[in-house]
Amino acid sequence: TFIQRFRKMGHGAPSEKKIVFYPGCFINIYHPQAGVDLVELLRMAGYKVIVPKAFICCGLPLVSNGYAYEAEKHAGQNSGELAKWAVKGVPVLAACPSCALMLKREYKDLFPDVASAGANASNIVDACEFLIELMEKGELKPAYKKNAVEVIYHAPCHLRAQGMGKTGLDLARTIPGVTVTDADAGCCGISGSYGFKKDKYKIGMDIGAELFGTINRSGADTVITECGTCQVQIRHGTGRRVIHPLSLLRQRIL
Repeated sequence: TFIQRFRKMGHGAPSEKKIVFYPGCFINIYHPQAGVDLVELLRMAGYKVIVPKAFICCGLPLVSNGYAYEAEKHAGQNSGELAKWAVKGVPVLAACPSCALMLKREYKDLFPDVASAGANASNIVDACEFLIELMEKGELKPAYKKNAVEVIYHAPCHLRAQGMGKTGLDLARTIPGVTVTDADAGCCGISGSYGFKKDKYKIGMDIGAELFGTINRSGADTVITECGTCQVQIRHGTGRRVIHPLSLLRQRIL
């Protein structure tokens, strides 16, 4: 898991610059490399990365499948931890747009009695957006590989719902040697856990057909998207290599 790999990475160099990372379940269990890549990038910029043990699943899969009572418990625990870092003025990075949407908005809407996250939403920052800011400020100035690559980007629905633009696309466009196209072809069809269900499989694949066709016609070497389940669906629907924009950035650095 990401947590296990993070512990083996050690504490990094001492630094007064601190950042908290909320990995979420998908990165922790299914795609730990994306989390490792983020930690390495942040350490390049001189940050001490903290991953609190108190963080648990954001609860979105529970809500989506009718387990509101259990999800409320998750909201309470995560909100308490978020509040601690908000008081200290330390940003909390999220690399999964589904988790970010839950932490920033859904807790407040669904569980107002237990969630303090509504008051701390400004403390939760998209990881791609944060890295762009580091590069603009000159805190992250890597040397890049010179070979050219072509990638195509898919904007997850949960990222669009936050109204913050396409941060993974923006990040990819900062990388020398990378030509990136915005697929702009709608939903991939997985819709969280919806498309994983046997009776919803065909519906999900039909919804994603336009995106799959756009990707296959693009000729791109790699597909990038921030959402873990979008990655699964696109890989299944196209057979292409699909990674997080964070991993693309890390792989392009010497």
